[in-house]
Amino acid sequence: MHLKNPLAVAVGIIAAAGQITQVNAQDDSGQLDQMNLLEEVVVTAERRPADLQSTPIAVTALTQAALTENDILDVTDMSGFVPNLMVTGQEEQSDIKIYIRGVGTNNPTETGDQGVGVYVDGVYAARAQGALALMYDLENVQVLRGPQGTLFGRNNTGGALLLQTVKPGQEFEGNFQTTYGSFNRQQVSGAVTLPVLDNLSFRVAGYSDQDDGWVNAISEDPRGSEHNFSGLSTGRTANVGLKLNNTDVRSARITGLWDATDSLSWTVSYETFTDNGNNGILLNPVLVEQDNFDSFIDSPVALELQSDVWRSTVNFDISDNLNLQYIAGISDLHREQVVDQDGGITSRFQEGRTEYQDSTAESHEIKLQNIEGEVIDWVIGAYYFEEETAIRFDFDGQGSWLQGGNTFIQPARGTESGAAYAQATWHLTEQFSLTGGVRYTDDLKYDRGGRNIQDCENEFIRPTLGGENLSVFEDFLNNTTGEEGADGLDDYTGRERTRGQCAATLRNDVESEDDQLTYLARASYDWEDSMVYASVSTGYRAGVIQDGGQATNPENSTSYEVGYKYQTGSFRLNTAAFFMEYDDLIRSGFDEDLNQIVNSNVAGAEISGIEAELTWMIGSGGQLDISGGYLNAEYTDYIVDGAGYGTNLTPIIGADGEPTGFYDLAGNKLPQSPEFNFNTTLRWDFETSIGLITPRINVRYVDDAFFRDQNENGAPINNIINDEEQTGFYWGNPAGQDAYTKVNLGLTLDPGDSWSVDVFVNNATDEMTKSSASVDNNTAAGFPGRYAPPRTYGVRVNASF
Repeated sequence: MHLKNPLAVAVGIIAAAGQITQVNAQDDSGQLDQMNLLEEVVVTAERRPADLQSTPIAVTALTQAALTENDILDVTDMSGFVPNLMVTGQEEQSDIKIYIRGVGTNNPTETGDQGVGVYVDGVYAARAQGALALMYDLENVQVLRGPQGTLFGRNNTGGALLLQTVKPGQEFEGNFQTTYGSFNRQQVSGAVTLPVLDNLSFRVAGYSDQDDGWVNAISEDPRGSEHNFSGLSTGRTANVGLKLNNTDVRSARITGLWDATDSLSWTVSYETFTDNGNNGILLNPVLVEQDNFDSFIDSPVALELQSDVWRSTVNFDISDNLNLQYIAGISDLHREQVVDQDGGITSRFQEGRTEYQDSTAESHEIKLQNIEGEVIDWVIGAYYFEEETAIRFDFDGQGSWLQGGNTFIQPARGTESGAAYAQATWHLTEQFSLTGGVRYTDDLKYDRGGRNIQDCENEFIRPTLGGENLSVFEDFLNNTTGEEGADGLDDYTGRERTRGQCAATLRNDVESEDDQLTYLARASYDWEDSMVYASVSTGYRAGVIQDGGQATNPENSTSYEVGYKYQTGSFRLNTAAFFMEYDDLIRSGFDEDLNQIVNSNVAGAEISGIEAELTWMIGSGGQLDISGGYLNAEYTDYIVDGAGYGTNLTPIIGADGEPTGFYDLAGNKLPQSPEFNFNTTLRWDFETSIGLITPRINVRYVDDAFFRDQNENGAPINNIINDEEQTGFYWGNPAGQDAYTKVNLGLTLDPGDSWSVDVFVNNATDEMTKSSASVDNNTAAGFPGRYAPPRTYGVRVNASF
């Protein structure tokens, strides 16, 4: 199915929705006194507070209560709860990858930027690891779908996630929560507001969550012993005392609010976050199908991640109708990580180590807007962002394509970005409005002193594997003449290479500057309890630099969207239809010949779809939430030099009638773009003698998803078990996830005394689902993958005061 004409689709949606809402309105009349009524939902999708139903953007808002009820700890837990939202992560870079309407990025390194921006209290989370912010003590989480290139700017081609934290009030109050559950899970969180003066108050919040993990570290290599993949001869032994795929996170936040005058206030917060969990463990899908979650780990896997962020907002009402805001953020992220990249499954030993990553960022934004315009609502602003990362990443391996060690040292990879924007909404009548916006952005990306060091004479780098402390020999210049060209002498010391030195093989110094103009045009019409809107908007993702001193162009998108919103009494229905065109899509892949990730502008795509969200308060105690999406995300232009592992692609034939060795991926699905996704929750309140009892059931369905551009329909089986190579061919979706349904169950008891008890079962159907795959050594059940947790359960106690 191809939705080439979104306006025609929208007419059908609006007509159908109108019929539904008219019937519902008739049913509601005369019954509102017996029914629960929907509360107003306030969002900030247009950088000012507004009712969800009067905001002409596709937005989903989740309250803290909804996050807690669904055990959503961070961004990675949100997949399936929002139409056309997919999130993967917690892998070897401890990163996340967010996809909205099929738009995201598959590059987790310091060179890549997200296609979906994450903002906490208006401050952009620059690094993917920093976007793992724990979702506790929040007012809400807002998911904006579609390009947000005017008010939010670069790297929001797919949309944006807005996290709004709870701010201090003028009354002493707080809450507390503790959970005990599967795999010895122990979670504690709480928050308290502390008024100090009539115009000064603080809020302190904290969160801690640990468990023992659900993957077992085993002592025997399932591949056997007649190989050099593991063993004492190379200094490697099994680590059996590890917690694997475990949660080990802590966070604390303190927020201060000073109302200096009736028109001037300052909100400032400091948040710290640590993660020591070993997630993203590679598993054998054959064993997973047998409920066997064993993994052979012979690397000292560990994660030390700490993020510290300052956020500040100064709010000044210049007059009764003019407001000025200054929003600033400073962040510092440090990470050290060791990952076992073979997991005792692939036919080699491979270990990845982030020896250090230090990322600093700061942003500054000045925003001027009117407060309540009878005819025009407008906002203008200026924005500046800078970030720099120092990182060293090492490979050690022994196998088919990696012998010994490689290291990549980038002492200064950074970004400087400046922007100016303006947007205005003109209310021509009380019902009809026109909106226009424009943003100009200038980006500079650079690498200063970065080197790839890939000639270690087949020796390991990590000392405990037999390698020496790293000593680098660099010979890119002729020291006699000063011209480019190796002369056998180190460029800095002038000496010859000595035994044990690793040689630098690639210089990465580069500066790349781009500028971009993005815009928004929109019309909306309100009547009675309904609103319809139509918009066209553009977005872009900044070009990326890469090893070898190369850089790509920006990635551009144009989106056409129509939507319909309706709410009355106990019923709300929001729908949207969209069509997007993408040019110069940046694709990233690991090149085994170069031993590095390669980025390039190689693809175009068209994406169309429909989304709907419904909330219905049934009678005096029921609530039904239904949301879902249809997505058709396909490449229109993408030539690659590899068919992948399946048989679904045929080579391009040249003028001579012979295969060229190239393949056309036009018509293939974009990664992480399931065609259908649905989410339904039903809860019902029952008044009893011991309090309010609320059972609930949540059902999520996600269609087939590919993880790779080639959309393979199968792959040869070639893994090793007990020293025997397995053979045959696996037909199916080897590097992806088949359609699945997950069910969550819960029961809450609320006696009405400021405390409650919640019993829950997550993934009650015990569906094991992949979030990513490693395309090496296919098994009889597909490529090795990283999986979401099995069935878990627990009991949660909530209290407030």
